[in-house]
Amino acid sequence: MPSESLLSWLEGRRGLCDMTVREIPWQQSGEWRYRDGALQHNSGGFFSIVGVEATAGGRTTLRQPLINQPEVGILGFLLQRRGGEPHLLIQAKPEPGNIGLAQAAPSVQATRSNYKRLHHGKPTPFLQYFTGDPAATLRADSLQSEQGTRFLGKYNRNMTVELPGDLELDLDDVYRWAPVREVCALLVSDFQINTDARSVLASSDWSALAGGEGPFGRCRGEGGFGEALLRSYASGPEQEHSSDALILQRLEALRAAHPFAVATVPLDDQVDWLEGRQLRLLGPAGSFDVRQVAVSSSEREVRSWDQPIVAQEREGTAVLLAREFDGVLHLLFRCRAEIGFKEGFQYGPALQDAGGAPSPVPELDAEEELLEALHRRSTPVLSNLHSDEGGRFYRSVARYTIALLDSAEAPPQSPSLSWMTLAQIERLVKRQGVFSNEARSLISMLLAYL
Repeated sequence: MPSESLLSWLEGRRGLCDMTVREIPWQQSGEWRYRDGALQHNSGGFFSIVGVEATAGGRTTLRQPLINQPEVGILGFLLQRRGGEPHLLIQAKPEPGNIGLAQAAPSVQATRSNYKRLHHGKPTPFLQYFTGDPAATLRADSLQSEQGTRFLGKYNRNMTVELPGDLELDLDDVYRWAPVREVCALLVSDFQINTDARSVLASSDWSALAGGEGPFGRCRGEGGFGEALLRSYASGPEQEHSSDALILQRLEALRAAHPFAVATVPLDDQVDWLEGRQLRLLGPAGSFDVRQVAVSSSEREVRSWDQPIVAQEREGTAVLLAREFDGVLHLLFRCRAEIGFKEGFQYGPALQDAGGAPSPVPELDAEEELLEALHRRSTPVLSNLHSDEGGRFYRSVARYTIALLDSAEAPPQSPSLSWMTLAQIERLVKRQGVFSNEARSLISMLLAYL
C-alpha cells in the first residue's frame, strides 16, 4: 500500500482546488461558434466537435459526433533518482471533468495549442526538457492513441525523460516528486492517477522506472499474482503462446479483412441542438453527449474559459483476462474496431463497454458473448474505478478489471484474440497503434507490482 504522503498531498490539493464548472448552452459561449458544419474555437485551435460517418461495403455503419484534435500533444514524466530511488515529478492537475477535480498527472500534459500559448495564458512549466534540453536523457517516446470511440485519429507523444540527480527544479505547490513505487501503488486506487499518466507509465521504460531490482523483482519469492507477473516478464520466446510477429499479423489481417472508410460530415442534421431546443449534442445509441461548460480556476493557464466536454452517464467496463500456459502468465487482448482509430483496429481489452458505444464493424460483436461467459467463470485479481481525461470528458467513469482464469479453462480461439506475456506487452506497447487507451490503462495497473 502507498504511504500516506502522496495520498494526503493529493487530497490536500483537492481541498485547495477552487475550480468551478457549470453547464451553459453552447450559443452562450464567448469562445466557440458553429462554423463549416462543426463546433470550433474562435482561434481555430485547440479542438473541434465534428460529425463523422463510417462506411463499409457501400453502406453507412455508424454516424456520430467526435472530438477532432489533430495536433499532437506532449504527455511526459520527468524521472530523477533521488536518494538512490527513482522518483517521478507529479502534477496535481485540476480538470473540469475529473472525479475530485484534481488527479495525479504527468509532469507535462499539454496540447500544442496550450504550449504555443494560443490561450494567451501562462507558459507550460518544464516543457524544455521534452523538446531537446541537453540536461535531459530520453527514456521513452512513442505516439499513442486516445479513445477511438470519442476522438478522430488522435495521438499524443508519451514521453519519459530522466534528469541528472543533482539538478534542482523550482517547483510550485501543484508539483511534487514522488517515488515511482508509491505512484504505481496508486494505479490500483480509485480516481487517483489520471488517464494520461496511466498511458505514459504503461508505455515507459519499465526498467528505468523499477530501479535496482528490475521490473517486478520485488515480487520474487512472494508467490501469488506478483510472482506470476515476474515469471511472465522474465519469459522467453519459447514460452510465448504466440510470437510478436503473429500477434501483429492478426491485427493487420483484421484491418485488411474488415476495412471501413471514415469521413467528416456536417452536424447540420442536429437541428434541435443547433437551434437551442436541445441543450446537449447526443452521441450514438445514447452512449454519450456533448455539453458546453463554463470553467473557472486560479490554478490553470487562464483563470476562466468555456468549452465543449463529452459526458457519459453509464459506467463503462474494461476487462483483461489472464491465464497461465505451462506455468507462464499470459493476458488476453482483443482486436477492436473503433471509428476514431486511424488504423481501424487496435488491441483493446478482452471485454469493453464504452458506455454502449457501437462498433463500425458490428458483425464482429458476436464473440463478446463467449468472452462474457469466460469472465463469469474468472476470479478478479485487480478491479478499480478510473475516470477518463478530465479536459475532454465530464466524470466519465469505467471499472477496469484484471481477472484470472483457471489453467484448465479451454482458451478461446478467434482471429481477433491474442494471449501475450508481460515481456511481449512491454515490447509492443511502445509501438504506435498497437494498444488502445483502455488497454494501456489496464496494463498500467500491473505496474502496481513493479
